[in-house]
Amino acid sequence: MRIAVIDCGTNTFNLLVADATPVEWKVVFQSKLPVKLGAGGFEERTIMPSRFIRGLDAFVCHTINTRNFSCEKVFAFATSAIRESSNGPEFIAKAKALTGIEIELITGEREAELIYDGVRQTLPDDYRDLSLIMDIGGGSTEFIIADREKIHWKRSFLLGVSRIFDLVKPEDRISNIDEDYLKNLLDKELGPLREALAKFPVSKLIGSSGSFDTMLEMYHFQSGREVLEPSLFSEIPLNAFRQMHQWLMKSSLEERLNHKAIPGIRAEYMPLSTYLVQAVLQMADFKKLYHSGYSLKEGAMKDILSRIDWPAPTDEINEKPEDYLEG
Repeated sequence: MRIAVIDCGTNTFNLLVADATPVEWKVVFQSKLPVKLGAGGFEERTIMPSRFIRGLDAFVCHTINTRNFSCEKVFAFATSAIRESSNGPEFIAKAKALTGIEIELITGEREAELIYDGVRQTLPDDYRDLSLIMDIGGGSTEFIIADREKIHWKRSFLLGVSRIFDLVKPEDRISNIDEDYLKNLLDKELGPLREALAKFPVSKLIGSSGSFDTMLEMYHFQSGREVLEPSLFSEIPLNAFRQMHQWLMKSSLEERLNHKAIPGIRAEYMPLSTYLVQAVLQMADFKKLYHSGYSLKEGAMKDILSRIDWPAPTDEINEKPEDYLEG
């Protein structure tokens, strides 16, 4: 069965098309479109008109691709920007009117669960450690303390990089005043995470997709490595992370836009992303930082497979009652 998942995020709308069976799935096509859905509207808790139209345009483009690839089932999910906006329900209604597809509005906790389901699929077979999973979104950031078997703690914080950007309104380069604001903001908001890390000591941080994709690309770029077959689970050495963080905090927007490893849509936000990661790394005795290539949409795909009413195999359909009689 060919299935599509559309993740309607705050910064990007992501599409995943896969051929699926009850036990596995294989990527057929992937695409992402920049929308910056929450830009300019976080304080008013609204999707601004230009972003509203841009989001609908991206959603329609993705649904056209689901038809082009003959998808039998299409599932769509909405996260922080739509979840927190007063006109989020209107966006969902307009999207359905245009495409016939119902967008499921998920809670922050459900978002964290799907992120975990995505990351878990990328863990090496011998990975058993209790870890902190971190997913930096545009509107929210999810934290999950988990091992391969289960989630021990999870929380969604309204600390996505687009939301922080609108709050801080940083200079072209991050200033000392900007840093002071960021520190105070994170000290205030991340108290529950500190308490959880004290209760569940971890030494490994796993960053899922999004900003962590760019961090991995920057690491490869600065190390001069050409990666022909990207891994779904890779280490970003802590010293390499600190070097890129220091560079990003001192860099101008123009320098970031010209950096070959930084996509244009992330150029404004990357200093905030690494600042957020650095703040988390200082909360516990972390020894390792990893990147996972899977996140919400891959977790949703796995979850969908477990819930679909799959047709019975052909040989079962053709069986007759007398096949079970003895003698």
